Amino acid sequence: MRHFNLDSKDYHFTDTFEAGLVLSGSDAKSLRLNTCSFKGSRVDLIDNRPFIIGLFIPKYKYSNDTQDTTDTRPLLLSKKELAKLISYRHQKYMAIPIKIYKKGKWFKLEFGVGKKLKKYEKRQQIKDRDLKRRGI
Repeated sequence: MRHFNLDSKDYHFTDTFEAGLVLSGSDAKSLRLNTCSFKGSRVDLIDNRPFIIGLFIPKYKYSNDTQDTTDTRPLLLSKKELAKLISYRHQKYMAIPIKIYKKGKWFKLEFGVGKKLKKYEKRQQIKDRDLKRRGI
C-alpha cells in the first residue's frame, strides 16, 4: 500500500496523532488506486469534533457519486486524544496532516500538532544540516 506523505519541513511538531478517516465507498476505492493531495489541507475542530478540511481525493472513475473531491471529512479519535487536541488548539497550535496509510482494512490519517517554523529557524536548520554533513 502506498503512503501519501506531506513534506513537513516547514513545521515543528510537538505531538502526532493517528485518527481514523470517515470515507465514502468511492473515496476509499479512489484512495486505493490513486494518490491524494494535502496541499492546503488542515485538521480543524468544528463543534469540538475533528475534521480534515481541504484534503483532495480524486473522483473514482466508475462512481456515479456527486461528492466534492475536497469535501470536509470527519476524523475518529478517542475521547482522551480529542481532549488533548482541544487543549493544543486553545494554545494556538496548528494541526497539519502528515500521511494517510492503510491499517488492516481501515484508512488512517497521521497528523501533527505544532507551529510553523519562522524563516530564521528554517535557515538555522539548513545551516545545522550543512555543518553536520561536512562533519564539523
